[in-house]
Amino acid sequence: MKSKRNKEEIRGRPPDEKARNNKEPPKPISTKRLAINLMIKIAAIALAVWLVLAFAIGITINYGNNMHPAVNDGDLVITLKLQRPYLNAAVLYRHDGKTRTGRVVGLPGNVIDISGKGELLVNGAIASEDVYYPTKKAENSKVTYPYTVEEGKAFILNDYREDTDDSRAFGAIDLSEIDGPLILSLRRRGF
Repeated sequence: MKSKRNKEEIRGRPPDEKARNNKEPPKPISTKRLAINLMIKIAAIALAVWLVLAFAIGITINYGNNMHPAVNDGDLVITLKLQRPYLNAAVLYRHDGKTRTGRVVGLPGNVIDISGKGELLVNGAIASEDVYYPTKKAENSKVTYPYTVEEGKAFILNDYREDTDDSRAFGAIDLSEIDGPLILSLRRRGF
């Protein structure tokens, strides 16, 4: 037995190579099994995409120019649903069955006022914002100023301040009605 081992070692092969050569090659996977594996992978990817779109990211088309020039009519807007709204954030929100865009100018506890010169005042100071239009009070509105934002709500204004169909008309919005801050706006001109 000793001499047999030595002969195999001399030839440069390990002693168990013959045993490896006697193994059968793996059987090919059936077409049925490949189809099942493919369907499982497609279902897993579809579930992952659905979860991301349902709970993490919102994608919609903006209708109207109430947020001009930041967001225009027909722009594709993408929101981050996982992030809470913050001051001066452009957000997507729902009111009266419509999805709208607006800018958060007041959070719970903030006092909102509008001066006679068309200036937006937050907690007694002029708000620092990149809005080119004067802020006016909405006509026939039940909102009185100074307005203190209630707990669990946000005061939202349009960037195009001539359009008063925002919190100036209907008051603060529940935070649960806000889908999240806009993280991307894609211009869709020409489509």
